[in-house]
This record gives sequence, C-alpha cells and structure tokens, in this order.
Amino acid sequence: MVFSSTAHAASTRAASVVPRISFDGTTASCTVFIAADRPTDDIDAVIKLWQGSRCIETWEESSVGDLAFSGKVTVSKGKTYRLTVDVTLEGKAQPRFSVEGTCK
Repeated sequence: MVFSSTAHAASTRAASVVPRISFDGTTASCTVFIAADRPTDDIDAVIKLWQGSRCIETWEESSVGDLAFSGKVTVSKGKTYRLTVDVTLEGKAQPRFSVEGTCK
C-alpha cells in the first residue's frame, strides 16, 4: 500500500496600510487607507496621533474589504507628531504601521 498526503499551508492574510500626516498651519490632517487582500475580510483599526510619548487623539474604525479614514487635530508648531495604525484583519493582529511629521 502507498499512502500520500498533501500539506496545505494556511494562507496568511495581509493588509496594505498607508498612513499619512500633513499640516496646514496648526491643523494636522491624518489619513489612513487600508486594503485587505480579500474583499470580504473584516478590518478593525486603532489610529493614534502621538506627540512624543503622549497620545493626543485616538480613533477606532471598522470596515470590510477596505477602509479609508480622515481626521483633523489641532497641534503646535515646531513639534513632531507620529501617526500609528494598529490593524486587526479577520481577528489577527498585523504589525504596527506609523509615519512621522513636523508641524512647521
């Protein structure tokens, strides 16, 4: 008798995440676009704006397939800010994405 088996690796889900931060005077515009690799994937995102180690704004967003977010926050000139995005795709946490910018 000959037995054969085939192993099927579980497909790893991933999301394309594009965070952006821009400034207009003392207003920071924070945008995030997330695209899952399947149009039926559940996306949950926690988006935070940081000044140093202090979180100054938090948004929680959910969608299916893709997610487009935009938010505005009043900030201070001369300070550097970091926008972070923590994504959960189909219940599985993804690596954190971040981008920095300085209000000039």
